[in-house]
Amino acid sequence: MRRKVLPLKARVAVVLAAVLIAAIVLVQSRQGITAGGIRAAFDTEFLTRPDGYLGLKEHYGFRFAAEPIHLDPGLMYKAVADGAVDIICGFATDGRIRAYNLLILKDDKSFFPPYHAAPLVRAETLKRYPELKWILVKLAHRLSDEQMQALNFEVDEKGRKAADVAREWLIAEQLIGSSKRPAAGPVGTIRIGGKEFTEQDILGHLMELLIESHSSLDVDLRLSLGGTMICLNALKAGDLDIYPEYTGTALVGVMKQKAITDPDAAYKFVKDYFGREYDIIWLEPFGFNNTYTLTMRKEQADGLGIQTISDLAIYINTMNEQ
Repeated sequence: MRRKVLPLKARVAVVLAAVLIAAIVLVQSRQGITAGGIRAAFDTEFLTRPDGYLGLKEHYGFRFAAEPIHLDPGLMYKAVADGAVDIICGFATDGRIRAYNLLILKDDKSFFPPYHAAPLVRAETLKRYPELKWILVKLAHRLSDEQMQALNFEVDEKGRKAADVAREWLIAEQLIGSSKRPAAGPVGTIRIGGKEFTEQDILGHLMELLIESHSSLDVDLRLSLGGTMICLNALKAGDLDIYPEYTGTALVGVMKQKAITDPDAAYKFVKDYFGREYDIIWLEPFGFNNTYTLTMRKEQADGLGIQTISDLAIYINTMNEQ
């Protein structure tokens, strides 16, 4: 039987991951982390945001024996799956949680704010094309955390195209059919943007396919633009008409407000602010909550009796006292 040879890009990724994990182990040994210690890796944003590690360690009252290592999100999942680290930050709808059999620790003291995703639309665009509201409302509250995680899994782990995954889901949910778009209706182009990660690609294609299936409008997709402020500034400037945003990101990252843990209150707060300050409309949320999480290997968490962030804090503090 002929062995399957990985493409060059995949082979390079495997080698780099192996080198990275070896480097992590070396760094941790120099930091004097004992076998019983918890080793953490977070991305730069989580390490610096008030709704990330800075606020979390104060809220739960713990400190890691060694400062968490900075890693790219994709490398974090590989590192925790291979045992190079024990805990990482993540997002509730990330498909790699399922792929690597990881456990999301329960945020039992309600630190993380809700991150409900919804389409942000320029008020001027809605005024010109009011049909967009009734088209996009078809997606309102249709995607659960588990469904979004499954869609992300199809792209991140199975290597499928986001457009194909989005179309398949819309057909399964009977939101679009195989027929062509209606012949009549206003003509124009809607520019849909997105940040630089898989979930935003999928959401962008969901909105694109829905709009083009229920109207005569064309969609110009501008995905993987970068971070929050790049997309928001493009929306405010009129370079975009729509992009998906998260309530927690808007509240903490854009408005610099303290976290609001009630989902409905957080949504109303950001909706009112964006409408008043930017003339931007928050449409109804998609349904899922892509909140920050702390994530461990399920087998390790079960073995240590860690199911919540409070459990983690108690374990870390106990180890630090030894």
